[in-house]
Amino acid sequence: MRLYEQPLHTSENRQPPRSYYIPHGVSEYTLLNGEWQFAYFERDIDVPQTVDAWNTIAVPSCWQLQGYDHPNYTNVNYPFPCDPPYVPDDNPCGVYRRTFSIAKLWGKVYFVFEGVSSCAFLYINDRYVGYTQGSHLQAEFDITDFVIQGENVVTVKVLKWCCGSYLEDQDMFRYNGIFRDCYLLQRPYGHIADVEIRADDTRIDVAIDGNAHIKIWEGERLLTDTPFEDTYAYVVEQPILWNAEAPFLYRVELMRDGEILTFYMGLRKIAISEQYELLINGTPVTLHGVNHHDTHPYNGWCQTEEEMRRDLELMKQLNINCIRTSHYPPPPVFVQLCDQMGFYVVLETDIETHGMITRTPKINWRYDMESNAWPATKREWKTEFVERMQRMVECHKNAPSVIMWSTGNESGHGANHAAMVQWTRKRDASRLVHSEDASKKGELRNADVYSRMYPTPEDVERFAKTDDIDMPVFLCEYSHAMGNGPGDVVAYNVLFDRYPKLIGGCIWEWADHVVMVDGVPRYGGDFEGELTHDRNFCCDGMVSADRSFKSGTLEIKAAYQPMRTTLDGLNLTVYNRWDFTDLNQCELRYFIEVDGKQISNKTLVLNVPPHQETHIDIPYTPCECRYGAYLTCQLWRDGYIYAQTQHALAHTIVKTAE
Repeated sequence: MRLYEQPLHTSENRQPPRSYYIPHGVSEYTLLNGEWQFAYFERDIDVPQTVDAWNTIAVPSCWQLQGYDHPNYTNVNYPFPCDPPYVPDDNPCGVYRRTFSIAKLWGKVYFVFEGVSSCAFLYINDRYVGYTQGSHLQAEFDITDFVIQGENVVTVKVLKWCCGSYLEDQDMFRYNGIFRDCYLLQRPYGHIADVEIRADDTRIDVAIDGNAHIKIWEGERLLTDTPFEDTYAYVVEQPILWNAEAPFLYRVELMRDGEILTFYMGLRKIAISEQYELLINGTPVTLHGVNHHDTHPYNGWCQTEEEMRRDLELMKQLNINCIRTSHYPPPPVFVQLCDQMGFYVVLETDIETHGMITRTPKINWRYDMESNAWPATKREWKTEFVERMQRMVECHKNAPSVIMWSTGNESGHGANHAAMVQWTRKRDASRLVHSEDASKKGELRNADVYSRMYPTPEDVERFAKTDDIDMPVFLCEYSHAMGNGPGDVVAYNVLFDRYPKLIGGCIWEWADHVVMVDGVPRYGGDFEGELTHDRNFCCDGMVSADRSFKSGTLEIKAAYQPMRTTLDGLNLTVYNRWDFTDLNQCELRYFIEVDGKQISNKTLVLNVPPHQETHIDIPYTPCECRYGAYLTCQLWRDGYIYAQTQHALAHTIVKTAE
């Protein structure tokens, strides 16, 4: 059996997973993005060997968008015969090669992939270093014994498919290559290996291996500056708490042997109330969420930091406060941006086996969890399932934005999923565990929230009322945004407001997936060699592929908006839906229009605490008009309208002359 078809052997010489950071101080960070030599082969080849002809390719990139192979969009079915753990003999292979220089070799040297699909063999100076799979998970290798001072050569062999591809059957265009940053780190011998920072609403606890010097900053105010060994705890007086509406971050600096590691921490505490509300710092929170894929119309899975930031800025404009990273961890910088900008993140690991779903007469779609025939239940796959969870949790464990760990998507719930949950609960009890398939199977205690996809509003109300569900209800996918959709998002949000147990959900999905070819968007079925595809089902985004808004986008914005108003006669009730922000941070502007002409307007600053309301008497005398009279209310902040409502006013219609 080939190495890449062995679920018990999915890495060689890869470093243990650790918290994400880029060291500075004396440490050296060398980004290897840019132009690499590249050779493409229809089948696997032995490396190192002489390549007769080299082309060039950009790193990061997806090779299907660089002139090699063809894009393929599929939702459910695998793009190859389903016979785990085996993959086709005609397994395309890309070989990457470039040089890099080390001016002075003085410490430990590491090579880091942030994303490579589907698997990678790493060689330094034509010597084999190691192997990794898990496309959207960080992989780090110690190359100290392989590099020399001066010029070095790195070669990476990437295969289109491996046994890990059976766990990566997500609803998306399928791409390959080194599609995220890769870089070198040179660090002092004896450097800090891993850092764990646990924070609640009062204190910061730091754990490392060995000794270090720590500084903690609250803005420009230095709170502590002291040496410690192994663990350090600091209780913050009058803490400034983190939440998605006001994402204040403390800066933690760790120093050893001239190296500095910097982390930005939020003080926040996650809990569940007796009414099964989601509590952040003791306050009930509703998740106005969206599912987010890494997608770009020209670059596929590759998004720059600026493009990721733009996505998040648009989400803020649309009143989104929660992101589910469907269905894999995003680039680490994306999570850091969520920390900084303020989003609640449901971080999902790189697992989906949707192609193993079956349907037989008189039986609905289901996953076979009884026959022990598929990866979710087979013992030889357990290590890889659990390891994918471990790699995600260890990488992002210090991120305050992460409120739930998710075991993956549409894979059933077998013994290997249960093992993932058990490991996660033991490793990190400060966050919730999400597993939609556990809820579907009825194994509620294997998750901390009851999570479902696409239930009707009637079903959601039943979930809220039944005593059989004694946990928060979270709709990990609802209100499908395809075509002119979603048209039902307001109905769901009315229920979220009504029942404490309903903590919200995430709309499917953020952006359309397309490939732009000669200025024309293409999707499934438009490309050569697509043995299976799902047509235009990838065009189901809240925004278009270029991030332009649709009518459905504005419907979602209205459903999620932070203000609700009702009008009783001429008494206007203004309700604040924000969880932490007073409406005095905004301006309420209202105006009255008669037959489309504005006859009065006013701007107010209202003191309305979160989840509270106030009343305003509207000065208006019923009038005669031809078309109607309306009161429009707008909530402005930083020059942008975050909420808008409209109410009909009393009037008498004047008949036009016949």
